[in-house]
This record gives sequence, C-alpha cells and structure tokens, in this order.
Amino acid sequence: MKLITSKDNALYKHLYKIAQGKVKDEALLEGYHLSQMYKAYGQHLQGVILLEGYDYSEERWQALLADIDPHKIIILNTALFKQLNSVDSPQAILFWIRIATVASIPIPKQNTVFLDRLQDPGNMGTIFRTSAAVGIQSIYLSKGCVNPWSAKVLRSAQGAHFVLDIYTQVDTNYFLENNPLPLYITYLDDKASHLYQSSLPKNVVWVLGNEGQGVEKRFFNYPHQTIFIPQLEQVESLNVGVACALVLYEQWRQVSNGFSQSI
Repeated sequence: MKLITSKDNALYKHLYKIAQGKVKDEALLEGYHLSQMYKAYGQHLQGVILLEGYDYSEERWQALLADIDPHKIIILNTALFKQLNSVDSPQAILFWIRIATVASIPIPKQNTVFLDRLQDPGNMGTIFRTSAAVGIQSIYLSKGCVNPWSAKVLRSAQGAHFVLDIYTQVDTNYFLENNPLPLYITYLDDKASHLYQSSLPKNVVWVLGNEGQGVEKRFFNYPHQTIFIPQLEQVESLNVGVACALVLYEQWRQVSNGFSQSI
C-alpha cells in the first residue's frame, strides 16, 4: 500500500490529470458499483484508490478488495480523495484503469450503433446502457463526440462500458464507405417509415446524431432508411437517449418474436 498526503506527489499529479480527462487511455471509476462491475468484466486494473481512515471491514468491501495486489492500493487523505471525484459526496473507492485500445477499428458485421458528434454525457451513458441491455456488442463514436470515459458518462452508463467494444474517433467517411450494413436513421421527413409499422432487419447501423444539429448530411448520401417515432405535435423532438431506447427495443421485440427480416 502507498499513502499519499501531498498534492505535489508525482503519482497524485498523474491521477489528478486522469480525473480531469487529460490522460489518454486511462480513467478513474468512481464508487462501489462501477468498481464492482469492472472487477467482474475488466482486465486492465492499474490501481485501487482508498480513503484514509475509512472502515472497509464490511463484507461487500472485503469481497470487492479480495485478491487485489496490495502494491496496487493507494490511500489518500480526504482532501486529495475528493479532488479526484466529480461528485460532492463520493463513495470511498476509485478504480484506476487502463482503457483497452485496438490497432485498427473493425467494420461492423452485426447490429450496432453509430453516434455522430454526440455531446451530452448523460445521453451517451444512457445509450451505452440501453445498447448493452439489448445485446449490442459494439458502438462507434465519430470525431467530435464527448469523451466516453469521462466521469459523467461512466456514471450514467452504470457499467455498460465493460461489456461493450467502444470505438472512438472513428473516421466517418471511411466507416460509411466500408460499412456493409444498412443505415437506419431516426429522422422526421416525408420518406421516413413509422417505427411501429416497419419490419426492422436484425443487423443494421443505428445512426444517432448531435443533440442540436442531428445527423450529418453525408450519411444520407449512402443507402439508408429513415425512421420516425410517432409523437404528439406539442413536442418538437425526443431526447436522443429516449429515441435510441425506443428503436432498439422495438427492433429487439421484432427479432425476439420472429417478425424481423433476417438481414
């Protein structure tokens, strides 16, 4: 174990940079639940950060900390610990992890989601959580998306990161030119199909766009199908996280009941 009491400590400075999102390929997981989820599914634990003086004798803490290499445990005083957290009343644990990377981004072969310049961390986390819930295995993020490993996205996704392959900084043009799956875009136009009157293929790329600007026009230059979600006129549009949940669960319902195309 290593006790750190000074903000000038070199290791602490590095951890603080991670907390600020300034270190590529590393992240801090805040709290018991995310740490527990990572221990179940993750493979790149760098360290465990604990709060000095906190009682970890409770059974759930003992189970979480079991088999952790003592050399990976870092203990911080209250002031230093709070500075690494994004909430006012943090839980007494942080997992320091390395984010797995790939040499090249694969082209999808099965049902997936492409996020085009999504900016809201809560929306992104919700989409990750929903995607994992319906069995989607990969998600693609264009350049310009919010950092998917930021504290707010991690908190919103509630562990979905660890069961998904998340590809970031994807070159949109390359993806569109090489993608073999049909593009399905939630969009309001005269050619859009009613979500609940459409036979949805088993494997598509669901394209979800920026909260304010929507999907970039270049997506419409490739074979695609637009889908509209019925709603009353009092509301201009649905939140992108809600829209994602509706289309993915309708697709899942159709596939589960044999109504879907087998593409």
